[in-house]
Amino acid sequence: MIKTRLSFFIVFISIWIMDQITKLLVVRHIPLYGQAIEITPFLRIIHIKNTGIAFGLWAGGGWTKQLFFIGFSLLAILAILYYLFKTGPSLLNNLGCGLVIGGALGNLTDRILHGNVVDFIDCHFRSYHWPAFNIADSAVTIGMFILAITILLKESH
Repeated sequence: MIKTRLSFFIVFISIWIMDQITKLLVVRHIPLYGQAIEITPFLRIIHIKNTGIAFGLWAGGGWTKQLFFIGFSLLAILAILYYLFKTGPSLLNNLGCGLVIGGALGNLTDRILHGNVVDFIDCHFRSYHWPAFNIADSAVTIGMFILAITILLKESH
């Protein structure tokens, strides 16, 4: 069982570490709400704090709302862990669950330590902007996509 879940542990720990290191670098080297660093014509690095959830929804509200988000994150992590250990071990399940849990832990760490989440990836095309995000957000999104595909493929057989 340990060997079959090793990829899960490697993925979730790697995502959590990469997320925390990149956020630390942003906090230390880019002024909050300061000048963006242009990477490409459509990608820049910025430093913002997000007290809401994805895309800044439900921002504000202080620690009461942060406690709700922390509780919700913990429930989501438990639900994914339940799913992971209820289903048979597979590379796609391990990868999807590892991405989701690694990302959820990354943002959960921020909320517990700072009361907000650091977002820094800013994608845009001319005047069209995608809300800023981070590695944890990307991991959760990609992981959920992998899990959805995995579930759909199982149901179609």
